[in-house]
Amino acid sequence: MLRSVTRRTARVRLPIAGLAVALAATLTGCGLLGGDDEGAAPASGAGGLEKTKIKVGTIPVVDVAPLHYAIERGYFKEEGLEVETVVQPNGQAAVAGIMNGSLDITFSTYAATFTAQSQGVADFKIVADGLSAKANHLMVVATPNSPVKKATDLPGKKIAITAKNTFTDLAPMAVMKVQGIDYNEIDWIPMALPDMLGAMTKGDVDAAVVVEPFVTMAMKEAGAVPVLDAASGPTAELPMSGYIAVGGAGKFASSSPNTIAAFQRAMAKAHSESSDRTKMEPMFVKYARLDENTAKLVTISTYSTRLEANRIQRTANLLHEFGAIQAPLDVAPMIVSSPATG
Repeated sequence: MLRSVTRRTARVRLPIAGLAVALAATLTGCGLLGGDDEGAAPASGAGGLEKTKIKVGTIPVVDVAPLHYAIERGYFKEEGLEVETVVQPNGQAAVAGIMNGSLDITFSTYAATFTAQSQGVADFKIVADGLSAKANHLMVVATPNSPVKKATDLPGKKIAITAKNTFTDLAPMAVMKVQGIDYNEIDWIPMALPDMLGAMTKGDVDAAVVVEPFVTMAMKEAGAVPVLDAASGPTAELPMSGYIAVGGAGKFASSSPNTIAAFQRAMAKAHSESSDRTKMEPMFVKYARLDENTAKLVTISTYSTRLEANRIQRTANLLHEFGAIQAPLDVAPMIVSSPATG
């Protein structure tokens, strides 16, 4: 069960390569259709919700645990909002959903969002923050039989990543750059996250860049050891994901400011409680589909209560610094101002 689910997760978490092509196909095949008016409600002029029912795209990963927590705790209902989560098969489908109107908001990695934004695919707006990587959340790990014992051993070795120009290669490169390690000598090998453990065990790769819960799983199942913390130094607390919508005439991010504000307030309340393991671990088990023992060990990263342009800008700068996007990208116009926690 876990393996079949995590295979989907691996394809979703960092979907940079091919995203623009997939989104362009959506534009061509479906057009930029407006959302349906299910759950539409006239704005009262005094904060009334434009829509009382919205659909939010999700992926079975730890990043979205606070969203499910907010639903279960009734935080959206307190705002007069009903949220239906729609599990997406992959990141491309999730973003296509907000473009064709079948979804109002979707969870997405910032790497994928900023890549698509830089290519003019759509006018994406960030309506809520997701997860920022704490120490031990994004790691280069190796099995005990690997020739890689420390970060300086990485040049000249085969290192598994999900895809090039994603957090799994860009974040480690940023850390290695400040440590004076030549990352250009590394042979980056793209593969699905669930396949990395087997590849390391068989010696097909010398190390792998994994993200939680795969960090914990690699250590539990194969005695993997940390080689480099890719969320440290220049990438410490790196914003990795958020919730996005499409802006423009007739689009949800532009036509539903009161609904978005209600969504933000509920998410901020859930995020303010997310450091409590007793509240997040059941969400990991139920929605990220981890076993209880793994859920107890997973690093809980930072779920910010506010959208801050200067903080999220770090991720766009990282993509530009290492050539994942061709020109600097200003994140500030993409952000829909969010309220503080109550």
